Amino acid sequence: MSLFLESMTYSFSRRALLVLVCFSALSLSSCEKMLRDMASKTSQTQASSADSAAVASASDTAAVPQPKEPEFEITYPKGSKYVGLTPPAGMKSNPFEEIPAIAETHKGKANWADKHADIKGVLLQNARKDYLFVLQQQGANEMLRHELFPHYYQDMGNTSVLNTIGFYTEQLMEAKSEDSELIYKCLRALKDYWSEKQIAAVALATAQRVQARPIASAADTTTRNGSYRQVYARELKKMANRLAKGS
Repeated sequence: MSLFLESMTYSFSRRALLVLVCFSALSLSSCEKMLRDMASKTSQTQASSADSAAVASASDTAAVPQPKEPEFEITYPKGSKYVGLTPPAGMKSNPFEEIPAIAETHKGKANWADKHADIKGVLLQNARKDYLFVLQQQGANEMLRHELFPHYYQDMGNTSVLNTIGFYTEQLMEAKSEDSELIYKCLRALKDYWSEKQIAAVALATAQRVQARPIASAADTTTRNGSYRQVYARELKKMANRLAKGS
């Protein structure tokens, strides 16, 4: 009887121990699973937060307005006191505001000849001024970009338009403009109106002037105006060489 009781006690203790071990193992497994789930949720939360932060940062960057590049740039001689359209000292009115005012007056009007006459009058009135080169470039850009080229593309044989394109091309040359893109477009329009010799001379002079100026900042190559200036200078040089070979 004593042996039987001892056997029963041992068997019961063993089963209890097995149950405890199994329970502990299950608890440990459940605990590990719970920890893994928590870690996974934490990682997902952190990743989601990082993604949200990145999106917010990108949105903030996109929301910052980028400065608009000017339609054209004035070429100034080195050391010019008129850089940035600085008005001449001691004058009651700013001469650099005259051509923009003319453009505003004629805005929306179909007759470009009246606008040309007014701009030409400003150039004649300031013919002896040392800031004439600024007015020449202002007038040429206003007329060529907004009046003459649109009319030229509608009627490429219009001699009045071609003659006026020639006039403003000469203004750009006198002003020593480095706007190679604008001058290139002028010469393309004048290819059957001017002589090849005249076109080649203007093309080569402009290309040499642009390429002679040292690149002083990133804007000289990375902005639209800067990069186009270099690209069209090369095209002008090719044009001059091609015409020279053909003559």
